[in-house]
Amino acid sequence: MLAFTSFAAVATAPDALLTLDHPHVAIKEKFNLFKNHFSKVYDAVAEVEAFAAFVVNNKIIQETNSKNLSYTLGHNEFSDMSQDAFKSMYIGGYKSNPNLLRAKNYNYALKDMNVTATEVDWVAKGAVTPVKNQGQCGSCWSFSTTGAIEGAFKIAGNPLTSFSEEELVECDNSQHGGSDGGCNGGLMDNAFNWVSQNGLCTEDSYPYNSGSGSAGSCRMSSCTPVATLTGHVDVPDEDAMVPALTIGPVSVAIQADTSTFQLYKGGVLDDAKCGEQLDHGVLAVGFGTDSGKDYYKVKNSWGPGWGESGYIRMVRGKDQCGIAKSASYPTGVKKSDSPAPAPGPSPSPSSSGCSTCIGESKDWCFKDQQCHSVGSIFNPCADSQCVSSALLSGCSCKSCDDTACQQS
Repeated sequence: MLAFTSFAAVATAPDALLTLDHPHVAIKEKFNLFKNHFSKVYDAVAEVEAFAAFVVNNKIIQETNSKNLSYTLGHNEFSDMSQDAFKSMYIGGYKSNPNLLRAKNYNYALKDMNVTATEVDWVAKGAVTPVKNQGQCGSCWSFSTTGAIEGAFKIAGNPLTSFSEEELVECDNSQHGGSDGGCNGGLMDNAFNWVSQNGLCTEDSYPYNSGSGSAGSCRMSSCTPVATLTGHVDVPDEDAMVPALTIGPVSVAIQADTSTFQLYKGGVLDDAKCGEQLDHGVLAVGFGTDSGKDYYKVKNSWGPGWGESGYIRMVRGKDQCGIAKSASYPTGVKKSDSPAPAPGPSPSPSSSGCSTCIGESKDWCFKDQQCHSVGSIFNPCADSQCVSSALLSGCSCKSCDDTACQQS
């Protein structure tokens, strides 16, 4: 297990990273520069593991950059982690739910919009907060959610405000009427639904402290919500992505469990090896063209030391890494008019087990005397292969083990 003191880049010599990425610097010297630049400290066993991973990643960087692609890789604070270790610690929010079973609310009108703009950058327009860092918590979904809300809140005429990921991590769960699972993952659409019912506090009033990988108890009653929203819409396909981005930042899910993502440094990512097994929530904040290659600009939640100051540009028109497979944005974002409600339990099921949840037109299963969203990453019924609302419509099950209520 790797052990080091800091996950944040330390600003030392300005040319340190250039030296690290130079192909003719000896590997031992590079590793020592790396440890110094990122303030890494290991015990004897951990240093052996870290150096082995560093050697592999250095080879990937050099081989990739020698191909003169539209993007480059480089050493960063994750260079001492094997791909498996990196995936385990920073990736996986969508991994346990590859089919994303949930009700969709597609806005097909986006496909009819005539977009004349050749570029949009919501960062330059002042509708994007500084890059944040999720740490070792699988909370990427919450950062994508707050980013979309922050953008819409600013575009609606309010001051740019940083909203609380921690409130979503600790409170958007089955104990408080939500469907997500804190550091175990979640979905942005689920979080939008939760905010529409509860509002959302600011980062200042409910700061993020789950970076170590575990969340505390919900404290939503201790802060006053500043923003609320009415709902969300899903982007139907990639043809609708650019129109959606003219409205504001868009929450997207991508496959990010590759060395290319781990070590991305800059340029327009155009990698056919990047698939569509969505496992990471990020925020699309614009689009443009660089040297004839169309791209999306995407804000990540791995701190400003990764990529292009915390951002990545991804090729447009190829559904790169599945970026258009689960895109959505909130609607009706505005200042909250009322204080946050007291935390409450999940809705109680009726005597028929799942009928209450069917009425909400969502995909649900029934387990442990509660209705649970099948669409949630934190899916307590995953092993039971529980049903969708279509199958539940004629079902009176009271258990996910009821064969009449299981998917065929």
